[in-house]
Amino acid sequence: MIQKKKDINKNDINNKEDKFKIKNKIKYLKKNNKKLKKNIISLKKKNKNKIEKVQIRCRKEIELSYKFSLENIFSSILPILDSLEMATLSLNDNKNIEYYKIYKKLKKLKNYFIKILINNNVKIIDKINVRFNPLFHQAMFLKFSKDIKENNIIDVLQKGYLLHDRLLRAAMVSVSKI
Repeated sequence: MIQKKKDINKNDINNKEDKFKIKNKIKYLKKNNKKLKKNIISLKKKNKNKIEKVQIRCRKEIELSYKFSLENIFSSILPILDSLEMATLSLNDNKNIEYYKIYKKLKKLKNYFIKILINNNVKIIDKINVRFNPLFHQAMFLKFSKDIKENNIIDVLQKGYLLHDRLLRAAMVSVSKI
């Protein structure tokens, strides 16, 4: 029996040491758990910000893609519109009835194309007596004029076009010179 008592005492000591170790381990794990929770919260905030930035960037890219998706199509329509413009100008002065019928149909077609462009936020650059702007105008030649200020547009040889303020084609113009 005496030996059993010794064993019990040893077990008690071991139990106390184990309890102490367990308590320390629990304390350590609780501290570590708090740190990990703080890290998780911090990472969630960082990731949330990153995700928001990516979403904003994607929205902008989609918006730009949508805005300018028709740019190539409109650019390919412009020569057709120029041809219609030239045809209507050449037929405008003709007094022949047959030519007049053709003129009316061509003008209607030209107006239809222009309406399509305007409805899709295409702006036409065709104003005269405005200041020459190299971002929107291409100077073809200089004309001497006393009536119009220097560096203003005298005549538009070929219209220019803007799609959502992005240049599709510069207007070909003649510029005044005093």
